[in-house]
Amino acid sequence: MDTAFKKDIYEHLAPVWSGSFSRDFTAETIVPDAMPDVASVVDADGIITLRSKETEAGAVTLAASVSVWVMYVPEGGGALQSLNMTLPAELRADAPGADTDCRTVARLRIRSLDARALNSRKLSVRADVDCEASVYQRKSLVLPSALEEGDGTVHILPGAASMVTVADVREKTFVITDEYPLPPGCGGVERLLSQRAEATVEDIKYASGKVVFRGRIRAGLIFVGAEGKVFAGRYETEYSQIMEVDVQDPDVTAEVSLQLTGAYFDLPERQDGDGRVTAEVHLVAQTVCRRLGQVGYIADIYSNRTVLEGEREAIALVSAARPVSMRQTVTGTAELMGGAGEILALSATVGGVTVEAETVKTAVNIRLITAQDSGGYSAARCRLTAEFTTDLPEGTELINVSVAAAEVYAAGAGSEADVRATLQMDATAVTRSTLAAVTAVHEDPEAFAALPPAPSATLVRVEPGADMWAVAKRYRSTVEAIAAANGEKRSGLLLIPKAK
Repeated sequence: MDTAFKKDIYEHLAPVWSGSFSRDFTAETIVPDAMPDVASVVDADGIITLRSKETEAGAVTLAASVSVWVMYVPEGGGALQSLNMTLPAELRADAPGADTDCRTVARLRIRSLDARALNSRKLSVRADVDCEASVYQRKSLVLPSALEEGDGTVHILPGAASMVTVADVREKTFVITDEYPLPPGCGGVERLLSQRAEATVEDIKYASGKVVFRGRIRAGLIFVGAEGKVFAGRYETEYSQIMEVDVQDPDVTAEVSLQLTGAYFDLPERQDGDGRVTAEVHLVAQTVCRRLGQVGYIADIYSNRTVLEGEREAIALVSAARPVSMRQTVTGTAELMGGAGEILALSATVGGVTVEAETVKTAVNIRLITAQDSGGYSAARCRLTAEFTTDLPEGTELINVSVAAAEVYAAGAGSEADVRATLQMDATAVTRSTLAAVTAVHEDPEAFAALPPAPSATLVRVEPGADMWAVAKRYRSTVEAIAAANGEKRSGLLLIPKAK
């Protein structure tokens, strides 16, 4: 007797590799002849932009650029100066299982950025760049779910389980433009000293094959005004975008991460005191859509006419997935090395993120630039730690964890500044399970012939809540035959008829 199965095919994108890797990039640059000698470096800031990403056999490669602005005090005093340079950054990681047909989601960020003067005409810059990447590959899960045909002598126990799969991975490039007013009293712009830009996602919704997400672009500029005074501008732009995805199911959750691909600021002329800053920020949105569905399988099989040995396979599934977002505000004190003064610029950079069971730990580096009351400029830093504790059910873990600084605030008080940063942690909580599915069956007629003859009926004491399938299988009966022989009775002394 041959036993053939009907098979269901579940198409999905399986994660074949994910990881975090970092690399330091260093470069030296000569101060141009037209600029004064360096007395001391005040600060360095920068923006990382993604140029390309490539997934090949067993590896992921990302090409990026770090645009760095180094502000310094010139020898002999005078106006604050700034030198802009670009560091090419290529990050490569081994990704077993990856190939050219995979889809990759990658997030780049600068963990730290430093500059120092090697001498009065040469600067050295170091950028610590971190990348988090996940690689997805199109795969098919094939599971027997029923008999192709049968004569009633083979019995199967159907099973069903919840299964969350990655249904689509997409990306979309877009551009956000805006105009910002100059700070009061600057009288126009003589030259730019520093710029930064970052993008956050604050809300995500899915409906009818479309992912709608919105958030903010934050920009910070430091520049010299028309009268030689240093000014700082901090700006925000709200945005909203729609991305079409290849999934139409109603029960879909989406994750969206943003990566800068370019940031440009057009400043008004020196004497244009009423001018505005024109901002153009280029981004790529990377979306992962997860779909909740049901998978059917064969949990057990037997026959009362022969011995069938089911070949089982352990199938690992994600049975549940949900987005997790938490906010935490951390506070501290930064010492203003040069004494009291006006805070010109303020930023926060999140360091490495570690996940231990239900806890996410990280540190945030706060950077302040102050214009001292005595007339000089200095930078101050403050390192704060944060810990997010999630209440996860047993067997649930966090994946795709990211932490970003949503807000940062500082207020000077003498030689110290009170700082406060609000951090947002986003992740996906997944619950994993394993099911034992019958994927093949082998008949053993000789083993069946060696079995002793079964009586036509057996009286058996069955405990309350017993598995009637197991009882029927043991006594060469069926669940239907037991129910017919005993009515509504399901425990106690039951008559177990032999299957005909």
